[in-house]
Amino acid sequence: MVERIQEAYVNRREDPAFRFLGLPTLMRSTGENTNGAFGLMEHWMMPPGFASPYHTHHREDEAFYVLEGEVAFVCDGKWLKGGPGTYAFGPRGIPHGFKIVGSVPARMLLLCAPGGFEHFLLEQATPIADPPSAPDMAKLMELAAKFQIDIHGPLPEEPVAGIGASKSDVEVIEAIRQRHVAALNARDAVAWAGVFTEDAVQMPPNFPANSGRANIQAWSAGFLGAMSRVQFSLSVSELKIAGDQAIEVGAYAISFTPEGGQDMQDAGKYITIYQRVLDGGWAVGQDIWNSDRS
Repeated sequence: MVERIQEAYVNRREDPAFRFLGLPTLMRSTGENTNGAFGLMEHWMMPPGFASPYHTHHREDEAFYVLEGEVAFVCDGKWLKGGPGTYAFGPRGIPHGFKIVGSVPARMLLLCAPGGFEHFLLEQATPIADPPSAPDMAKLMELAAKFQIDIHGPLPEEPVAGIGASKSDVEVIEAIRQRHVAALNARDAVAWAGVFTEDAVQMPPNFPANSGRANIQAWSAGFLGAMSRVQFSLSVSELKIAGDQAIEVGAYAISFTPEGGQDMQDAGKYITIYQRVLDGGWAVGQDIWNSDRS
């Protein structure tokens, strides 16, 4: 038998990239470069609200290292969250997944050992120049079975605590904000309206105010339904909690593509007033934003 001679291997950020599940991705190393030991991938510009499916590997262990942004990981139903420098391990045979939290995009390394999983990505790769798009779920499920991966569906809900629970008011409000951002990026009007109180008021720029959750959902459905792609983020500059109300001030950025139109960008400022609700949690009572564009 002829033994294969392993050679040194180098790649760089300028090497060809592709999209996987819409994410810009660079294949840092495949099992062919590591004598089968591992595959190493890098995802970047993962937008707030992006979430992997909840899944289980049967061939390989999976490890994650956060380079930028903030990522929440769930493994066997248990959640942990971390920013740059955070390492998380998802062993084979245990369901796990991750989502991007906070208000800025994330960048992360993903390593699977032994090698092989990287070809699951490569077989679904789309050109980096293509705009992000929803995955072909039939193909995704077919390939998952081929690579001995069980896809269980969406990630389990992260517990949101109220008064007397371990999470502080600030952490609960942060979770509401993350749900808000995730809903827009998923173009989910029901989830967007779900962060508001029943009698909330939403004041979008250049539109009449929307009073009540039902009207907020109707307006949101029309706004999001006209889009083929949305990438939205919030940057908080101040959060003040006074009794049963909290006032948040910050900036927003949005990039979107109208159906049949060209990519567009907008940025501006916002004020959100959160209201404590009966179960001790929080919800959005008033939301107003204004574009910086003239």
